[in-house]
Amino acid sequence: MQIGAILHTIAARFLLFIFMCVVIIPVGIMMLLPPRIRFTNKLLYKILYYFNWAALKATLVPIRYKGLEHIPAHQPVIFAANHQSSMDIPLMGVLPGGKPNIWLARSELLKTWLLRFIIERLTVVVNVNSQASAMGSVRMLVKLVKDTDIDIMIFPEGQRFTDGDVHEFFGGFVTLAKLLKRPVVPVRIFGANKVYPPETFLVNYYPVTVVVGEPFVLQENESENDFKQRVYNWFVAQTEA
Repeated sequence: MQIGAILHTIAARFLLFIFMCVVIIPVGIMMLLPPRIRFTNKLLYKILYYFNWAALKATLVPIRYKGLEHIPAHQPVIFAANHQSSMDIPLMGVLPGGKPNIWLARSELLKTWLLRFIIERLTVVVNVNSQASAMGSVRMLVKLVKDTDIDIMIFPEGQRFTDGDVHEFFGGFVTLAKLLKRPVVPVRIFGANKVYPPETFLVNYYPVTVVVGEPFVLQENESENDFKQRVYNWFVAQTEA
């Protein structure tokens, strides 16, 4: 079993390395563009879409998407997903279909110069340990995407959990839905924690299912907490079947 996992990992990482070599130069150059140009650059996000698609293929595991028809075709949305693994990023990254999109990312990810270079240019960094700082990040994100077609990508749990359960949500996605008047598209990911758990090297063979739900819209007389709970309840109710 261990030998099989090692061989699988070598093949998966080799394929990922090849794909990274193809995109690193053009993506690296476009990351140097000013924010307003960078976040609306259709070529950049088309390349990132195909890289995410290729990265998923490189895992060599079966991946099934359910409910893709629920994604609005001509409206910017807020994609909200549970978080189990770094594999969640390409799993989510293909959902906009190459449209420009921007992520909220935890400040703890800025540990190495390479991650810092990428994250600071493709995301809005948020410190979840400071409410004032977090709200400042939300306001910055609103300013960047207002009156644009840019989708927002967010993990409401705020960090990765490997137990397969859905944990308490932060309210940032609710604030964004309220300020931008955008629907929230819920995305429940199953199995990514078994394929590539945090802080491991092996890529395990395990089927992944991604369930995309119908968009949630904050109602006029609905409280932010009630809306958050309504979205959370959808996640809890989902199954892999």
